[in-house]
Amino acid sequence: DTHVKVSEPVTDYRTFVSGIREEHLQGDLAMDNDKCIAIVKQILDGRILVGHGLKNDLTVLGISHPWYDTRDTAKYEPFMKKQKKDDTSTLPRPRKLKDLALTKLDRVIQKDGEAHCPIEDAVAALDLYKKARGKWEKAMEYKFERTMEIEFIQAIIDQGDSD
Repeated sequence: DTHVKVSEPVTDYRTFVSGIREEHLQGDLAMDNDKCIAIVKQILDGRILVGHGLKNDLTVLGISHPWYDTRDTAKYEPFMKKQKKDDTSTLPRPRKLKDLALTKLDRVIQKDGEAHCPIEDAVAALDLYKKARGKWEKAMEYKFERTMEIEFIQAIIDQGDSD
């Protein structure tokens, strides 16, 4: 776990949740932001990224990762909440990592009144992925193949339009 220097003023460290205090982001205790981004990009290159709510993390870092190499436990449909009958939306909603860990792994994380441990959260997300890996990878393979088919057909259509 590494703390990273920020370029904007921090108005609320949310220490009760994050465990981060001002001194963690000062001086030699924190890594330079650009160095952190470079390291993360190098680590992720050509690898599958597993986590929970990854869009937020990637947005903060200002980086992207291919959808086909991303396994987000917040977005994996079998882990999501079904909408209630009286709700107008039919789309499933993400569940909290804390709830998934309890129901799927029989593991208590993010205890009330204690700071979250990012390592514990990452391990829980990885264990959730491992538990569902077989079905998850089959679904990803199907989605990838369908995407390639659609892109191929679209390229043929586009080529015909340009002739």
